[in-house]
Amino acid sequence: MRSTAPPDPASARLLQAYSAQIGLDSKDFRLNDPLDMQVDDRYRLRLRALPEGGIVIVSRLQTLPDPGNDRDKLILRVAQMALGMMKEHASTCVVDERERAIWLQQTVATHSTHEIDEAIGDFVNALAFWSKAITTV
Repeated sequence: MRSTAPPDPASARLLQAYSAQIGLDSKDFRLNDPLDMQVDDRYRLRLRALPEGGIVIVSRLQTLPDPGNDRDKLILRVAQMALGMMKEHASTCVVDERERAIWLQQTVATHSTHEIDEAIGDFVNALAFWSKAITTV
């Protein structure tokens, strides 16, 4: 989910422009910084410029239970649903590198703030589904 390589400067500037466009205080925004935002007073998103260009949008879905049967069942069920969603949605579920939580993420090749805004809209729609679906697993 993370990279230690510096972000693509053009993508980072685009993310900075998007931050200013939506009214977030971007005066202290450095090009390596992620953009954290809340949508609909409910969903927390993090946007980050990628080293190879484009951005990634991520949101934490759920903490994983301790290793064992419950954890295995949850991961298997989420994986099955994620496979079914791949055909229709650009976002996907992932387990973080520390194996502590399930996240929804989407990589976006973008060239404008309008494209970022559209990608966030699509992502939030998928996030709304996953937020409900994961609580019933």
